Amino acid sequence: MEILFLFIIFFVLSGILFYFKKNILPKIKGALGENKVTTKLRRLNKKEYIVFNNILLKKGNSTTQIDHIVVCQGGIFVIETKNYKGWIHGHQNSEYWMQTIYNYRKKFRNPIKQNWVHVFAIKKLLSEFGHIRYFPIIVFSGNAELKNVTSRIPVIYRNQLLRTIKKMNERENLSFDQVKLISDILEQHKIIEKKANKKHIKYIKESVRTRKKMERQKICPKCGNDLILRKGKYGEFYGCENYPNCTFSLNL
Repeated sequence: MEILFLFIIFFVLSGILFYFKKNILPKIKGALGENKVTTKLRRLNKKEYIVFNNILLKKGNSTTQIDHIVVCQGGIFVIETKNYKGWIHGHQNSEYWMQTIYNYRKKFRNPIKQNWVHVFAIKKLLSEFGHIRYFPIIVFSGNAELKNVTSRIPVIYRNQLLRTIKKMNERENLSFDQVKLISDILEQHKIIEKKANKKHIKYIKESVRTRKKMERQKICPKCGNDLILRKGKYGEFYGCENYPNCTFSLNL
């Protein structure tokens, strides 16, 4: 009986640990990474830059969560934060990037493509301002080393962020009044209800599950066509049969 009791305790504790590592720990790491970038952005001159951190905006019938938005006369900076360690490998057009720590390898969604979704959501919200310049930026706030990353969009370390923003803000694109008006619109469309945040998280999880299921079935999650085996410069991969109309690809 005592052995059975110990086995049950071990089983329960293992389940709790698994749930913590899979669901709680990533959220903690993400929040810590965003907080580090938030702290860095506080150093921007408040008279020149208006900063939004961890903002949830409505996008059609769904929502989109954006780590950081910086509005200034140069345009709008849309910042995606990643808190990783190890080596990071990725190309701006790939669906997934890779994190490697010795023999450990883990795929994660291409943060550039993730961030473009955020940019498009803001563009739709601010459609009356057709001339706005948008600057997507990916910031790695942890101890990761960008070992093999190729991108025209800035993929940088946290200590490069302020310098990058100030350099890209050299040419005026918006008047001070427009900056204030845009910031007011973002503030008005910001969602703060806890229910909306929970619904957003549920929507993201369902989207990820659907996407992975389609990929396993070799169906393109973008357009629904079949994924077929192709050969490229860096070896074999699965590409959408609807290419070049659809550029989705999946590494082996």
